[in-house]
Amino acid sequence: MQDTVTKPKIYISYAWNAESETVAENIEKEFEGRGLHVIRDKKDLKYKGRISEFMKDIGSGQYVIVVVSNKYLRSENCMYELIQIFKNQHLYERIFPIVLDGVKIARATDRLDLMKHWENEVENLDRKTRELKSLGNIQGVADDLNLYAEIRNNIGQLTHILKDINMLHADQHIRSDFKQLYEAVNAKIKDDFGTIHGGGRVKKILGQSIYIFVGVLALVFAIQFFNRSNVPNQGVKEEPVNIPEPKQEQHEPVRGLSDSTSMQMDEPVKHKNKQTIPNPTYDVILVVPSFMAKQDVYVDNRLAEVVDRSLISITVRVQGKTGSHHFEINNGAQRCVLDQQITKDSLRLAMLCE
Repeated sequence: MQDTVTKPKIYISYAWNAESETVAENIEKEFEGRGLHVIRDKKDLKYKGRISEFMKDIGSGQYVIVVVSNKYLRSENCMYELIQIFKNQHLYERIFPIVLDGVKIARATDRLDLMKHWENEVENLDRKTRELKSLGNIQGVADDLNLYAEIRNNIGQLTHILKDINMLHADQHIRSDFKQLYEAVNAKIKDDFGTIHGGGRVKKILGQSIYIFVGVLALVFAIQFFNRSNVPNQGVKEEPVNIPEPKQEQHEPVRGLSDSTSMQMDEPVKHKNKQTIPNPTYDVILVVPSFMAKQDVYVDNRLAEVVDRSLISITVRVQGKTGSHHFEINNGAQRCVLDQQITKDSLRLAMLCE
């Protein structure tokens, strides 16, 4: 069972193409690494799972990362998910969109082109349906026709909402290891914690219980104190109790040495047992344009060991050292370079291309 207290469900809605899937995989990796639970169809929709039910789950999700691409805006499944989110209200608060290259929704004419696309889809499906000799067994097709019409009727408003959100391009998110995306989702989770998730209610109840317990305990002590203070004096003379002041330990400074000198004298003691550690190896993820993703990588003018490749990144293994590494990729027409000191594993760096 999903632990809603520590791991709320975070869905990713995206189109099935290489670039969108790569972005979705990177988001999942970054978020899972920070302890957040990401749900994605290719990982969580099991064999024989109902696609329509999974899409409805996305539509009712409190936290949905939307990877907006041209294919997404023209995909019936993707638009079905977005409409389901829209129907469940508070679309703006529940979605966290990022945009890929080539998406045009900023101008009214761009949004009209999308409306025209879905209007054509409705007309084409309607025309083909009417060409059938019998319309008695077209239930599934009729459902699709209704969906296309619903998308056509809502695409203008949906894209208007999206264009009003500063989504940031996918490359900007990748270069920052999805820092702003993670912070936005995490802030929403913290804001919802006390009202939506069961853990918030538990936390509130526990807090109230503690206050009640402390109040009762204070009342008991007050009653006991009152009872003791009203016991008749048996003639025993109370002597005042002198409590000596706590003696503070005096540290006499070393004559002839300043504080800074004393710290310098202590320094060798701290490092007496320090051993020389050989330079470690690190895997570095270089984010590159897609046309550079298959090229050789040179580190400090030597051919690098390639660990992994994706549509927009190359992972290489380097030896740690003092100072910067020089990374270079060249395809004959263009050259991408970067100088960076590597001090940790799985560091993601965006190459600068000329």
